[in-house]
Amino acid sequence: MGTSIVCGVDGSEQSEAALAVAAGIAERLDARLVLAHVVEPVQRASTRATAYGGMAATDPVSAQEEIAAQEAAAASLLERTADTAGVADAGLRVELGLPAERLAEIADDEQAEMIVVGSRGRGAFKAAFLGSVSTSLVGVARCPVLIVPPGAVGSEQ
Repeated sequence: MGTSIVCGVDGSEQSEAALAVAAGIAERLDARLVLAHVVEPVQRASTRATAYGGMAATDPVSAQEEIAAQEAAAASLLERTADTAGVADAGLRVELGLPAERLAEIADDEQAEMIVVGSRGRGAFKAAFLGSVSTSLVGVARCPVLIVPPGAVGSEQ
C-alpha cells in the first residue's frame, strides 16, 4: 500500500474545507486520498414502559437497525462528498466508534502520512469545555494531524 492521506468528513463546511486541502496535498504527493466518516454509538434513553408499570431495555434489534441506517447515511454522504469534490477515486471508510479514536485507527490501517480534519472554530473556552474531535485526535493519532481552520480555503476551490 502506498502513501495515503485520511480526511475526516462529516458534511459540514469545515470538513469540506479540510477535504479541499487534503485533496490538494494528496495530488501533490501522489498519495491515495481516503475519506472517512465515523458514526458515533447511539446515546439515547434505552428504556420503555412495560405492562407492569416498570421500565425495560429498548429492543437491541432496533438499536442495531438505527446504527445500520446511520452507517448507510454515512456511506451515502461520503459518496456524494467525493463526487462533489471531484475525488471519485478516493477510498471511502465508514466506521462505528468515537471519532478521534477511529480516525486514528483508520490512519493506521491506511498507513496514512497525515490526517486532515476541519476545525469548528469555537472559542478557546468552548473548545476546552466541550472538547473537539480535532483536539482529541492530536492526542491519539500516530501520524501528523492537519487541522484546517475556518476561512483557510477560499470559496473559489
